Amino acid sequence: MKTLMIAAAAGVLSLGLWSVVSHETPAIDPVISNSIPAQTAGHSYTISNVVANTACLAERGTRISSRSERFTANGDCEAVWPGLSAARTWISNGDGTVVVADARGEAILTVVDGDGLAYEAVEPADAMVTMISAD
Repeated sequence: MKTLMIAAAAGVLSLGLWSVVSHETPAIDPVISNSIPAQTAGHSYTISNVVANTACLAERGTRISSRSERFTANGDCEAVWPGLSAARTWISNGDGTVVVADARGEAILTVVDGDGLAYEAVEPADAMVTMISAD
């Protein structure tokens, strides 16, 4: 009986040790990994003006409403098209056109789906601006 008790105690002890040892820590540091934002919401674009021979980077970000998303263009975009660095929203009209607008909602450029992953400016008429996906 004493031998059976010792064997049972040894079994419980080894099972307890096995369960503690088998639970390894994750291979990543959750604090560092969670500090990097996910890229799933945004789309980056290279915006070019073929007449001015200029280019800049912009990003379409998180959804604001059913038709609009946040849009940011860096300061270099002012050389591509006047007012473009003030762009704040990307508004899909549902007819294949998109309005890039400032914080007041006033259109800076109206673009349409072009070939492949590109958008081409259609308004103003003299805007020779293209947006090509950089993702």
